[in-house]
Amino acid sequence: MGEQKEPHYLALDPGLHTGWATWDTSGNVITMGTVHSYEELHDLLASFPVGIKVVIIEDFFLFKHRAKEQSGSRMPAPKAIGQIETFARLWNAEIVKQPSHIKPVAELMTGKTTMGMAKMRTHMWDAYNHGEYYLITKKIKKLSVADLRKAVE
Repeated sequence: MGEQKEPHYLALDPGLHTGWATWDTSGNVITMGTVHSYEELHDLLASFPVGIKVVIIEDFFLFKHRAKEQSGSRMPAPKAIGQIETFARLWNAEIVKQPSHIKPVAELMTGKTTMGMAKMRTHMWDAYNHGEYYLITKKIKKLSVADLRKAVE
Protein backbone atom coordinates (compact mmCIF):
# COMPACT_ATOMS: atom_id res chain seq x y z
CA MET A 1 0.00 0.00 0.00
CA GLY A 2 1.27 3.51 -0.83
CA GLU A 3 2.43 6.01 1.72
CA GLN A 4 -0.28 8.45 2.77
CA LYS A 5 0.68 12.04 2.02
CA GLU A 6 0.39 14.71 4.69
CA PRO A 7 -1.61 17.79 3.70
CA HIS A 8 0.41 20.99 3.40
CA TYR A 9 -2.28 23.24 1.88
CA LEU A 10 -5.94 23.38 2.93
CA ALA A 11 -8.55 25.42 1.03
CA LEU A 12 -12.09 26.00 2.26
CA ASP A 13 -15.33 27.49 0.97
CA PRO A 14 -16.89 28.35 4.36
CA GLY A 15 -20.54 28.29 5.34
CA LEU A 16 -23.06 25.96 6.91
CA HIS A 17 -21.98 23.56 4.14
CA THR A 18 -18.20 23.97 3.95
CA GLY A 19 -16.28 22.62 0.98
CA TRP A 20 -12.63 21.72 1.50
CA ALA A 21 -9.63 20.33 -0.35
CA THR A 22 -6.04 19.46 0.60
CA TRP A 23 -2.77 19.36 -1.34
CA ASP A 24 0.73 18.09 -0.59
CA THR A 25 3.85 20.29 -0.68
CA SER A 26 4.14 19.84 -4.46
CA GLY A 27 0.56 20.97 -5.08
CA ASN A 28 -0.93 17.54 -5.76
CA VAL A 29 -4.52 17.14 -4.57
CA ILE A 30 -4.81 14.66 -1.71
CA THR A 31 -8.50 14.73 -0.85
CA MET A 32 -11.60 16.91 -0.96
CA GLY A 33 -15.14 16.94 0.34
CA THR A 34 -17.95 18.84 2.03
CA VAL A 35 -19.09 18.97 5.65
CA HIS A 36 -22.68 19.88 6.49
CA SER A 37 -22.62 21.39 9.99
CA TYR A 38 -20.38 23.36 12.34
CA GLU A 39 -19.83 20.16 14.34
CA GLU A 40 -18.67 18.30 11.23
CA LEU A 41 -16.39 21.24 10.36
CA HIS A 42 -14.86 21.13 13.84
CA ASP A 43 -14.32 17.37 13.62
CA LEU A 44 -12.76 17.70 10.16
CA LEU A 45 -10.37 20.44 11.26
CA ALA A 46 -9.47 18.51 14.43
CA SER A 47 -8.63 15.45 12.29
CA PHE A 48 -5.93 17.24 10.27
CA PRO A 49 -2.30 17.00 11.38
CA VAL A 50 -0.54 20.14 12.55
CA GLY A 51 1.58 19.95 9.38
CA ILE A 52 -0.79 22.16 7.41
CA LYS A 53 1.21 25.28 6.58
CA VAL A 54 -1.20 27.33 4.46
CA VAL A 55 -4.96 27.70 4.93
CA ILE A 56 -6.78 29.34 2.01
CA ILE A 57 -10.25 30.67 2.81
CA GLU A 58 -12.89 32.26 0.61
CA ASP A 59 -13.47 35.49 2.52
CA PHE A 60 -16.89 36.86 3.41
CA PHE A 61 -18.14 40.41 2.92
CA LEU A 62 -21.65 41.67 3.53
CA PHE A 63 -22.28 43.98 0.62
CA LYS A 64 -24.76 46.81 1.05
CA HIS A 65 -26.90 45.63 -1.87
CA ARG A 66 -27.24 42.20 -0.21
CA ALA A 67 -27.72 43.40 3.37
CA LYS A 68 -31.51 43.40 3.28
CA GLU A 69 -31.78 39.81 2.04
CA GLN A 70 -29.23 38.75 4.70
CA SER A 71 -31.34 40.34 7.45
CA GLY A 72 -32.04 37.72 10.12
CA SER A 73 -29.27 35.45 8.85
CA ARG A 74 -27.18 33.61 11.43
CA MET A 75 -24.22 34.41 9.16
CA PRO A 76 -22.88 30.87 8.66
CA ALA A 77 -19.83 31.89 6.60
CA PRO A 78 -18.30 34.20 9.27
CA LYS A 79 -18.97 31.54 11.94
CA ALA A 80 -17.17 28.92 9.86
CA ILE A 81 -14.31 31.34 9.13
CA GLY A 82 -13.85 31.88 12.88
CA GLN A 83 -13.53 28.13 13.45
CA ILE A 84 -11.11 27.76 10.55
CA GLU A 85 -8.92 30.67 11.67
CA THR A 86 -8.73 29.26 15.20
CA PHE A 87 -7.40 25.93 13.95
CA ALA A 88 -5.04 27.65 11.49
CA ARG A 89 -3.53 29.66 14.34
CA LEU A 90 -3.13 26.49 16.46
CA TRP A 91 -1.24 24.94 13.53
CA ASN A 92 0.84 28.14 13.08
CA ALA A 93 -0.34 28.11 9.47
CA GLU A 94 -0.38 31.10 7.16
CA ILE A 95 -3.96 32.30 6.61
CA VAL A 96 -4.75 33.45 3.07
CA LYS A 97 -8.15 35.04 2.42
CA GLN A 98 -9.38 35.33 -1.14
CA PRO A 99 -12.35 37.32 -2.40
CA SER A 100 -15.19 35.37 -3.99
CA HIS A 101 -14.81 37.30 -7.24
CA ILE A 102 -11.73 35.26 -8.24
CA LYS A 103 -14.07 32.35 -9.00
CA PRO A 104 -14.42 32.93 -12.80
CA VAL A 105 -10.64 33.24 -13.26
CA ALA A 106 -9.98 30.20 -11.06
CA GLU A 107 -12.55 28.17 -13.00
CA LEU A 108 -10.79 29.11 -16.25
CA MET A 109 -7.44 28.09 -14.77
CA THR A 110 -8.69 24.71 -13.57
CA GLY A 111 -11.31 23.99 -16.20
CA LYS A 112 -13.69 23.05 -13.37
CA THR A 113 -16.87 25.14 -13.37
CA THR A 114 -19.74 24.83 -10.92
CA MET A 115 -22.28 26.25 -13.38
CA GLY A 116 -25.26 23.92 -13.61
CA MET A 117 -24.03 21.84 -10.69
CA ALA A 118 -26.28 21.00 -7.74
CA LYS A 119 -25.65 23.64 -5.03
CA MET A 120 -24.60 20.98 -2.50
CA ARG A 121 -21.73 19.93 -4.81
CA THR A 122 -20.45 23.44 -5.55
CA HIS A 123 -18.83 24.03 -2.14
CA MET A 124 -16.17 21.34 -2.61
CA TRP A 125 -15.32 22.54 -6.11
CA ASP A 126 -15.22 26.18 -4.99
CA ALA A 127 -12.69 25.19 -2.31
CA TYR A 128 -10.71 23.27 -4.94
CA ASN A 129 -10.72 26.27 -7.29
CA HIS A 130 -9.58 28.63 -4.50
CA GLY A 131 -6.72 26.29 -3.64
CA GLU A 132 -5.67 25.80 -7.24
CA TYR A 133 -5.83 29.57 -7.84
CA TYR A 134 -3.45 30.08 -4.91
CA LEU A 135 -1.07 27.32 -6.02
CA ILE A 136 -0.97 28.57 -9.61
CA THR A 137 -0.61 32.29 -8.81
CA LYS A 138 2.15 31.50 -6.28
CA LYS A 139 3.88 29.38 -8.98
CA ILE A 140 3.72 26.25 -6.82
CA LYS A 141 1.86 24.61 -9.71
CA LYS A 142 2.50 25.42 -13.33
CA LEU A 143 -0.29 26.25 -15.74
CA SER A 144 0.85 26.08 -19.33
CA VAL A 145 -0.68 28.11 -22.13
CA ALA A 146 -1.90 24.82 -23.62
CA ASP A 147 -3.64 23.92 -20.34
CA LEU A 148 -5.30 27.33 -20.25
CA ARG A 149 -6.42 27.03 -23.88
CA LYS A 150 -7.87 23.58 -23.17
CA ALA A 151 -9.78 24.97 -20.16
CA VAL A 152 -11.30 27.76 -22.26
CA GLU A 153 -12.40 25.46 -25.12
